[in-house]
Amino acid sequence: MNVTKCSACDSENREGARFCNACGAKIEPEAETSELQLAPMPAEDEASVAPTNEDEGAGAVDSMFGPDAGGPEPAGEPKPPADLAETEDEGSPDLAVAVVEDESPAEATEPEAELAVEPPKAGYLIFPDNTEQPIPPSQWLIGRTDLAKYLPDPKQANEISRGHLTVFQEGDRFFVEDGTTMVQRKPSTNKTWLVRGSSRILVTGTGRTELQDADEIDVAELVTLQFVVR
Repeated sequence: MNVTKCSACDSENREGARFCNACGAKIEPEAETSELQLAPMPAEDEASVAPTNEDEGAGAVDSMFGPDAGGPEPAGEPKPPADLAETEDEGSPDLAVAVVEDESPAEATEPEAELAVEPPKAGYLIFPDNTEQPIPPSQWLIGRTDLAKYLPDPKQANEISRGHLTVFQEGDRFFVEDGTTMVQRKPSTNKTWLVRGSSRILVTGTGRTELQDADEIDVAELVTLQFVVR
């Protein structure tokens, strides 16, 4: 009985075996295989040997690398699937169009219109002769010299202190104070009141009092100054 040796493990196998019974490696045919392929077919009385599972498996393995199977791909950069490549190619124009539409001048946001800035409000004192004087940011001391000319009796001038009250502006707010300030040495003797509607508010010795439009400042109950905002 002829045997075939496995080239991988050198184990002996039956003649014609295609795979090694010991290690399972494929057994390459001898050099004279071409001569064996020209041998005549076996006689009809010889029993036909049905293919075994081993032979079927060998055929499946051979077909994977046959010419019909296309063979293994050569080494190199793998190609993307055809359907994926088509999807990317078809999607590219749409993406470009979308970008163009987003950058359309018609949809560009217009700069917001600048809001008009209102000028700061100004406060004025209206004296008995209807003359107006703006209230400055710095403290303004008002006293006897400023108000004596509005008295019906010149002798009453002594009832108004030399520095009777102080008015000033801070931002958009206006204040009156009768006390010790940066320009006033002490509170007045005959006091200062603020008349607001039906209310009469004492200003002397109470610190700063915020002025409101149409307030009246009563100086020693002798001279009245009106405050207005414009």
